[in-house]
Amino acid sequence: MRFDVYDPAFLTRLKILQTRRQNQVQHLRRLEIDEGAGILFIQNSLGQIRSAQLCQHTLLSLRQLVYGKGTLIERLKRFSRSVNLPEIAGLEPFFWLNPKRYPPPSDELIQLIEDMAVETFVKKARQLLLDSKLEDFLELQAAVMKGGGEGIEWLAEQINSVRVTHVSDVEVLAELFRELDEISKHEVLSKLRCHPYVKAVLVRKIVRPVVLDGSNIARLRGKLSDIDFVLEQLASFKELYYPFYLAFDKNIRYIFNEDSEWFYAERTYFHSPADELILSIALEKKAVVVSNDRFEEWNSRVDRIDLGRFFQ
Repeated sequence: MRFDVYDPAFLTRLKILQTRRQNQVQHLRRLEIDEGAGILFIQNSLGQIRSAQLCQHTLLSLRQLVYGKGTLIERLKRFSRSVNLPEIAGLEPFFWLNPKRYPPPSDELIQLIEDMAVETFVKKARQLLLDSKLEDFLELQAAVMKGGGEGIEWLAEQINSVRVTHVSDVEVLAELFRELDEISKHEVLSKLRCHPYVKAVLVRKIVRPVVLDGSNIARLRGKLSDIDFVLEQLASFKELYYPFYLAFDKNIRYIFNEDSEWFYAERTYFHSPADELILSIALEKKAVVVSNDRFEEWNSRVDRIDLGRFFQ
């Protein structure tokens, strides 16, 4: 099987996969010490592991899969039983770590090979790679992924899939977007249904970072979801504040008694008192702060946007 490696859509998909791999490898390296890294890895995966329940048990099973003892087949079997997914789903981290050797258990490749048995799947995938004359399974995955025309439909779909909690995923897409001609840019924009803050990061010039006082925002109306609302409002400001840093008091989980996605958002920190961390980040990053707190007791001056401005 031969693929057109000069197709602009293929090159776009490959560039995104290469950048995605860098992120996934970093998540796996931090897996043993950082729960959030495991969650980010699962959420940004290609195969069925994305459907795994995001809980302590799943994260422990993922760590044992990657760093545990035993042969690969033994670890895949344990992971499968532990998280109730097919054994083939456990190939995901090994693909990102070594794409020359291990194929991704993606929907596209599984449909093409039509075999869910791990050893047979790997054997057939390696033969397919050999026949294709491609360099590695990253290139093969890019070749079998869907993308219409010049990749416009696919690029729009990828942008729409970016969650505001992990908005930095749009950065590589923004690079690709900027390379498009004006007509193609307009076509992509017409198809976007993403969060307004994600779209703002895609198309606007960044001025400076912002630190969100997460506990302050959530307590104002008793809703953690108001963090999403604040970012939506920030997207409409004349100046674009990015990236955002989110700081909570350590007791926030007990106050709200829920496992919010915002606790796992990128650049999210827990510290008591949170004010201390907020000011530290703001001063170090030269960031503006969103909070009702004036921080007068800290004898520190930072640029601040009063939270009340968002709820008038």
